[in-house]
Formats: sequence, structure tokens, C-alpha cells
Amino acid sequence: KKALELDPRNVNLLASIGAEFYFYLRRFDEALAFDDRALQIAPDVASARGNKAAVFQIMGRLEDAARELAQIPADEMDEWANEGRIVQAIYERRYDEAIKVAERKLNSLPPGQALDSYNDLFLVQLGQCQEWLGRKDEARRAYERALHEILPTPGSTVGPDANGLPSTLALAYAGLGEKEKALEQARRAVKDYDNDAVAKPWAETVLAQIQARFGDFDSAIAAIPHLLEVPAGITVANLRFDPLWDPLRKDPRFQKLSQEKQP
Repeated sequence: KKALELDPRNVNLLASIGAEFYFYLRRFDEALAFDDRALQIAPDVASARGNKAAVFQIMGRLEDAARELAQIPADEMDEWANEGRIVQAIYERRYDEAIKVAERKLNSLPPGQALDSYNDLFLVQLGQCQEWLGRKDEARRAYERALHEILPTPGSTVGPDANGLPSTLALAYAGLGEKEKALEQARRAVKDYDNDAVAKPWAETVLAQIQARFGDFDSAIAAIPHLLEVPAGITVANLRFDPLWDPLRKDPRFQKLSQEKQP
């Protein structure tokens, strides 16, 4: 423990294990304390700064998140940092900025290199932002590329991994308008992560968002109360800021859920 506290080389481990542990338990103040400790040891570690921004985002403190992200060098390609930048821009409805971040990250990879699950998600987020801006052809190309990256051959299969790749695949299908494939894959992802306390809530969230996208408001709204309570689930801030919930905005049931205070 003493070595972990004192050796800057272990800052990433400290931030990911400590801060994420409390993050998933919804003990956000303690998560922030862990990130602050990590940044005291090594202020230039981008992943710790990205972790802290993610905590602020899920708390709905977007101005604080923006201040953290602004301290990360623009050319930093760390996954946590770039995910934080993309989420921040999406939550602020600055889709052009989110596109720039995603494209910069994807273009930084060696030509021909297969994408990992982080970059597959960035590619899907790129498509979503292009779609929200009405750039349908570009969005379709991004979704199709994501689909090809995740399923490079007709016989390819996708199993559960640490970063929710099965759910990312469901979002790619949804972006392409393939309703049945999207719903089937989203439900399969929930089953894939049935015994995973961290990944299952995100899989359930993606399923609800896809249900909302395709008009099944009742199922999507029915899932939300559980997701607002379970560890590693969503928060009211997520409901308020994430455009993937936009299909539900006019439903009084959703409005009530998104206005409630959480402990």
C-alpha cells in the first residue's frame, strides 16, 4: 500500500482501482478524493484527469468536468481522456467538437491497425454525432466501419470483454436502422454480462436506449428506475444530458425520473 501511494508509476493503478471502485458504488466524493490523491502524486497523468472528469460528468457538474479536461494537453491520445472529451462535448451538444476529438483519436492510429473496443466505441460515437447533425451519409459510413471492425468476417462472433463490446455492436446496428439486429444484440449483451456487476448496467442502459430509439417507450422507461439505483448504473445527470434519451423527452414519466433528486 505504501509503495502504491508513493510511486508515481502506480498512479494509473491507483486511479483506476480506487476511483473506479467508488465511482461504481456511486460514492462520488470518495472517487474524487482518490483522483485528487493520484493527481497530487503525478499531475500530468491524463487517465487520472479523465477519470475525475468522468465523475463530475455523472454528477452533472459539467463546468468542473470541463476544467479538468482543459488541463489535458490537446495532443494526448489516452483513451480515458478522449472518452471524457467526447462525452463532455456530447453532453454540451457540441457535436462538431465531439467529431473532431473522435476523428483525431482514430486518425492517430497506424494505418491498417485493427481497432480495439475503446476505438470501436469512439467510431460509433462519431457516427452518432454525425447523425445528430444531419450528416446521414457520413454517419452511415462510420457505423458500417464500426460493424466491419467488430465483425470483420461473416462468421465473426463477439463475446463479452471488459469494455462492453457487445453493446457497442448493438449501437452500431441501431445507427444503421437495423432494429431487429440491434435489439437482439442488445438483449444478448445483457445476457453476456449477467454475472458482471459493472458491465451489465451499461448493457441494460444500451438496451433501453435502443428501445427508446425505435419507439418502445414503455420498456425503456420501465428499465430506468432500476438503472438509477444499481451500482455502476446511470444517474439523473445522464438522463438530462445524454442525447440517446432524447426520444423520451416529451414523456411525462421520463420527465419525472429526470427531475428527481438522487442521494
